[in-house]
Amino acid sequence: MTWTRRQFLGTAGAALGFGAGACLIDHARRRRGKKFIDGVVVAPSDRVGHRVLGCRPENDSPPVKTGVLIVGAGISGLGAAWKLARSGFTDFLVIDLESRPGGTSAFGESPVTGYPWGAHYIPLPTKDSTIVRELLADLGVLEGYDPLGEPIYSDRALCFAPQERLYVGGRWQEGLFPLSVATSTDLAQFRKFQQLMAGYRERKDTQGRRAFAIPVDSSSRDPDLIDLDRISMKTFLASHGLNSPRLVWYVEYCCRDDYGANLETTSAWAGIHYFAARPHGEEGQVLTWPEGNGWIVRRLSERLKDRFLGGRLAMNVETTPQGVMVDCLDVAADRAVRYSARSAILAIPKFVVRRLLKGQDPRSVAAVPSFTYAPWIVANLHVDRVPEGHGTPPCWDNVIYDSNSLGYVVATHQNLSTVPGPSVLTYYRSFFECKPAEGRHRLRQTSWESWRDAIIADLAMAHPDLEDRVNRLDVMLLGHAMVRPTVGLIWGEARQHALRSMPRVQLAHTDSSGLALFEEALHCGVRAAEASLADLG
Repeated sequence: MTWTRRQFLGTAGAALGFGAGACLIDHARRRRGKKFIDGVVVAPSDRVGHRVLGCRPENDSPPVKTGVLIVGAGISGLGAAWKLARSGFTDFLVIDLESRPGGTSAFGESPVTGYPWGAHYIPLPTKDSTIVRELLADLGVLEGYDPLGEPIYSDRALCFAPQERLYVGGRWQEGLFPLSVATSTDLAQFRKFQQLMAGYRERKDTQGRRAFAIPVDSSSRDPDLIDLDRISMKTFLASHGLNSPRLVWYVEYCCRDDYGANLETTSAWAGIHYFAARPHGEEGQVLTWPEGNGWIVRRLSERLKDRFLGGRLAMNVETTPQGVMVDCLDVAADRAVRYSARSAILAIPKFVVRRLLKGQDPRSVAAVPSFTYAPWIVANLHVDRVPEGHGTPPCWDNVIYDSNSLGYVVATHQNLSTVPGPSVLTYYRSFFECKPAEGRHRLRQTSWESWRDAIIADLAMAHPDLEDRVNRLDVMLLGHAMVRPTVGLIWGEARQHALRSMPRVQLAHTDSSGLALFEEALHCGVRAAEASLADLG
């Protein structure tokens, strides 16, 4: 089914997963032969935020009172709300600038399928990730445990096979390491790298902590491990004589995929964490849904009922003798609203907290510039059928070797239907090759036509006929998509200073861990909720 531009723009909020505050940057309609291809470029409501961030609006009306106010409705904020409600505490509100919850786990919907606008899977949670397992059990995804104590997950949520493929040497191969074109040197270095990672994976310290764990703060503090945070992943590979171009590409692809950063900027500790934090055999096992992590957002949002208030831009946060006062702008009504809470949870990035929260410890403020955020684009291509290609058949995750993109996932991969039909391909691209500010500038300066041509040209390497299959192509700009685990961030003083909370104010964004992972976001939100409950006695 092809949407006309009028049909799409009339339902933009629902289709893209962002509301009236979201910014329509550009839109176009291109004719090719007798076929029209529609598309838009949108961004979250950052222009509204840039215009008034840090202001304090005039407000003469009585404040809205609540027990706990959660600012931010991404996974951290939703996780905090879930924990409060699960603890029997219901006197809370969640506010967000967007009209729908989700953050970088937002999702969209078409007449064919739901599809992600960001995070699209969850790796099987480790034993350390008890909070994630608890959530998945509550949502019915974790159905129980076998006689050996191993979790049993819903078959509908486990990613269907075939799971991933790589386009290299003119053909698709199974798996993401380029085995089909690897030389004997490539294979020898790949085996050496795997052995190194296995050693870190199995290592525990004298206190029984794993060398690399999820959440991050459960990891070992052995000095030689902490020292890995002081060098880059590029330096680590070189120090072990690992210079095979194909191995280097593979490791950098993994860093781009999880962190939006290259080998030079990624801390070696974070780079090793990608490979060593999960038990052997589970590194590639994931839970996914057509709308990606938006499936979880949808389920958690349904429980909020009237406790979620969208279109609210927080502009000022101050502690008072009674608790916390938060001044907001009601974007739709263009009026100020004040909230008076006994406790507040700020599930927003550190650079925003610095602008909003008054009375912070100077060391916390000074630490904020150490946190840098990777810009991304996410594009959704609505196609008449999933493209195939030579070699391995279509998979859930499809990657092109030597491309700056991360490839695409297929929204309908989890469908039970065996009849080929329309689908949505979600394409990911992080701007790892430049400084974040430069990447954000490129996001703003690039037109829909340019995005479209670049994306089609990239994917055409593997699918020459792709343009004939596309009905519409929409691009989401995410200027601060995820915190980058740069050298020295995770175990350095800056992160420790930035974690300092104030009385009655808890910080809950995933950047608190230095890694933008679902598990970390949920843990940050739940820990903040527990601290708020302790504050309130």
